[in-house]
Amino acid sequence: MQERIRKLHHNRIFALVFWLIVVFAAIVTLPNIKTIIQYDGQPQLANTSQPVKASQIKNNWGRNLDGTYTVNAVFNNPDGVLTNKQLASVNKTVSNLQQKSSYYGIKKITTMTNTPTSKPQLFSKDKSTEIVQLAVSRNQGTVRQMASQLKSAVSTVGLTTYVTSPEIVSDAANEHISSFTLIVILMTLLIALVAMGILFASVIAPIITFLAILISYVTTLSLATNLAYHWNFAYSEYTPIFLLMGISLFTLLTSFWFYRELRQLVDDGMESQEATSTVIYNLGYRILISTLSLTIAFGSLMFFDFSSVRALGILGIGFAITGIASLSLTPIFTGMLGESLFWPKKTRPQLKDHRLWGHLAKFGLWQPWIAVAAVLYLIVPLTVGHQQLNYNNTQDIPNNQAVQGARVLSAHFGQGQATPVTLYIQSNQRLDNQNQLFQLDNLTKKLKAQPGVASVTSVTQPGGQPITQYYVSNQLTSLSENLTGIVGQLGTVRNDLQSDQSNLKQKTLNAEVKRLNTLAGQTSTLMSDSSSLQTSLQAALNRSNASGSSKTSARITQYINQLNQVNSELNSALSSLSSLSSAVSTTNTDVTTAHSNLSNYAASLKAVNKSLKSSKKQVASMQKSLNQIYLYLGGLQTSEAAKALYLSPAQISSGDFQQSLVNYTDAKVKTTYLTITLKQEPNAKTTTKTLKQLKQVAQSQLRGTSLSKATLTFSGQPVVASTIQSQYQHDLPRVLLLIAGITLLLLILFSRSVLQSSYWFLTFIASTAAGYQLTQLLMKWLTGNNEFNWQVPLLSFVPLTVLAVVELTQLALSYRLNDAPLLDWLLPGIHEVGQTMRHSLFIVIAGVLGLLAAESQTLTAVALITIFTAIIFNLALPLMASSFGKLSVIIPGQKPIQFRHKKRADRPVPEDHQDQDK
Repeated sequence: MQERIRKLHHNRIFALVFWLIVVFAAIVTLPNIKTIIQYDGQPQLANTSQPVKASQIKNNWGRNLDGTYTVNAVFNNPDGVLTNKQLASVNKTVSNLQQKSSYYGIKKITTMTNTPTSKPQLFSKDKSTEIVQLAVSRNQGTVRQMASQLKSAVSTVGLTTYVTSPEIVSDAANEHISSFTLIVILMTLLIALVAMGILFASVIAPIITFLAILISYVTTLSLATNLAYHWNFAYSEYTPIFLLMGISLFTLLTSFWFYRELRQLVDDGMESQEATSTVIYNLGYRILISTLSLTIAFGSLMFFDFSSVRALGILGIGFAITGIASLSLTPIFTGMLGESLFWPKKTRPQLKDHRLWGHLAKFGLWQPWIAVAAVLYLIVPLTVGHQQLNYNNTQDIPNNQAVQGARVLSAHFGQGQATPVTLYIQSNQRLDNQNQLFQLDNLTKKLKAQPGVASVTSVTQPGGQPITQYYVSNQLTSLSENLTGIVGQLGTVRNDLQSDQSNLKQKTLNAEVKRLNTLAGQTSTLMSDSSSLQTSLQAALNRSNASGSSKTSARITQYINQLNQVNSELNSALSSLSSLSSAVSTTNTDVTTAHSNLSNYAASLKAVNKSLKSSKKQVASMQKSLNQIYLYLGGLQTSEAAKALYLSPAQISSGDFQQSLVNYTDAKVKTTYLTITLKQEPNAKTTTKTLKQLKQVAQSQLRGTSLSKATLTFSGQPVVASTIQSQYQHDLPRVLLLIAGITLLLLILFSRSVLQSSYWFLTFIASTAAGYQLTQLLMKWLTGNNEFNWQVPLLSFVPLTVLAVVELTQLALSYRLNDAPLLDWLLPGIHEVGQTMRHSLFIVIAGVLGLLAAESQTLTAVALITIFTAIIFNLALPLMASSFGKLSVIIPGQKPIQFRHKKRADRPVPEDHQDQDK
């Protein structure tokens, strides 16, 4: 039994069982990679970042909008202005959406019809494009599912329609990356097979290498995705690709070392298991220190805050697994197969001298200063230059409808329309009063005046423009018009008072009273005379009656007849006088009453006249005061103060403004937002500067006001891009220094030489900078785009660090194991390392060629940087290593000039010279 166990152990069967269990568990527990990329692929921002805080505010907004996306449905007429029929079709589409809102998860629909004040933001100036904003529940499904549903729902005959939002665009970027991830993985594995087959002219060796790469990759990928899925570990959309890239490069290089050493031992007649053990003993140290270097260098990235940097930390674990697999998994198959591993070619290919390295090393030893100057002359111009990075994730997305919709918005509304900035203002006071609204409006105008800002919408300016009736200037205009009418009316009143006063002549009234007094006296006399006459007539009548009874003569009879006639007339006159007396008596009474009334009226008229004089003076004074007020209001209307907002209680309670409050404030009316549209797209070089300026302006504008304690939070795609840029620019130099420092330190420890390791490493840094600039020039010529995606430098670390560690480690070990002096080691040592360097160069170039299979400028740039760097480094290293190696020996051996002069002065003077001096 023990013998069987020993044989199993000798044949490494236990190691094989262990790796089979590991890879089986990795495959079984491997989550869906596309799902992980979709949800966790984009950079994860810290909980304290502005976009995350804004998301929390939006998720607690109320008004049935908690947990919703804001999506733009874009209706465009590519032929020009939207016709009435097309606008009616859009309204019909919106009506259908409203009817099926529960099916599509739509919580709110904003159009230029139901929100007229927002028309400038929803209808393009050229009248060819209309936007319908939809608030869609996040519970509706994934972003991809939601976008697909809505794209079908908004389709309108005769119009080009799009469904877009920053979330949909980001998801489209992830979808594009995941679409070519499998292609890149397969191409990389295929190229690895071909590369190993070319190097060893074998069929079996590439298959064993393929299995080693596959097992290491699946194990590491399963670990990385499970960490992201279950423990929210940082994950990048490029993690699957660059895990394979790092693991395949390292496995190819270590396998090459292993197979080359094994082939030599097997050809010498050594048994396969013994040869395998010998190879492990000989190469174990080199593989171990290379693994340790890469594990420490990349594992240290886990301590960074930026998720895209931290995601590369999983490569540290990947390299550790790969190193273990190289020393435990590959030997299983080499021990079993032995010489059959190199079938069908039975003879060992002879290693040829690397003549180029030999010639370059010789030249460096012959003319070190010229060699250094030549390398610097060729490399330094390529390293000079500042490369701008692109933080736009739409650069590589081909013809996606969401990206096209964003471009349509940029073309018809301005570049920043598709990706606006949102400023949330959270206060502990209600915002539906004049004091708070006044400050919000001032902030709106201040932000709008900043460079780089196209428009700003807010609760007081929902259409991006001031509503005139809400401002003092407009209110003053109406007030001035009313005041002008009042002043005119007062002038009329003053003239009427003047006319009334002139018509009220009290002296004439007094004369009339006197005339009435005279008339009353004459009436009394007339009444007295009438009474006397009546008495006389009555007496004459009585006498005439007495004389009518006696006989008289005819004369008397005639006289009597005349007298009777007279008597009759007198009776008639008496009756008339009685009536006159009665009338005179009545007239006398009326005259008395009239006199009394006129007397009273005269007194009242005197008082009225006095009051009219006083009123006239008051009206004149009031008119003068109102003229002064009118002049003051005219001056105020043209001043800056008149541009301020003033909302009366009636205006605040009006239907239009209440709708604006519903649109721009939360359910508690204590949080509002301002939508800021920038003039440029989020990737513009000035975006970060503009956002910093906006933040400073907002804070200073509210300082010392009733909103001084309000919390300000910015969000939107420009803010996300700016946050990524800020974190990236903060962490990138630290990543460079950390990886470079760890690599250099390990090289120093392995080579036990500070100067030589520093020279080699600086050569690699210069080669990397030159490769970077060459790639930039080539990409600009090929694509017209002179900006790299921001992930290019970060992703380039993977193959470049593997290249540096593997190649420089060989040189460091060769230098350390050398017992001869430095000058004696330089030429043979560099020549010996050069024989494997060319194979390393071939493997590195072949390993990154798989990246070119993707339709991605980012991966293409990474591949080109790696290829250019590897070529330049393999040309510069023998020159610089030999030149600096020789200079580090001969320069300290040279004595300074002043010491030579001093020593010459101290020499004894020959006697013949002394005689000549005498």
